[in-house]
Amino acid sequence: METETPTDESQPKCGSGTYQADPDQSLSGAVVEAIATNSELDALEIADEFGPLYDVVDPSALDSLFQPMGTADRSACCVTFEYADYRVTVDQTGWVVLADRQ
Repeated sequence: METETPTDESQPKCGSGTYQADPDQSLSGAVVEAIATNSELDALEIADEFGPLYDVVDPSALDSLFQPMGTADRSACCVTFEYADYRVTVDQTGWVVLADRQ
């Protein structure tokens, strides 16, 4: 897992799939939904096929990393990891970018 500071704070660069999490959706849930949509599998099939997300990244830590903390602004950053044949990048704005593994 990597953390990066994006050079452009607008929408992330497009990969094979770019998704915006709903405001009330967890980032870990958005990752699974993005992969399901892009791969035409449902969420349970993804876990059966590739193993659970928690084998790669701690979903609770991912969700809490970008939660607002009172009035303190968090610096712009993103987290990148590999899961389900994708290089997955998520950022503090709720964008999930899927790129094929190389």
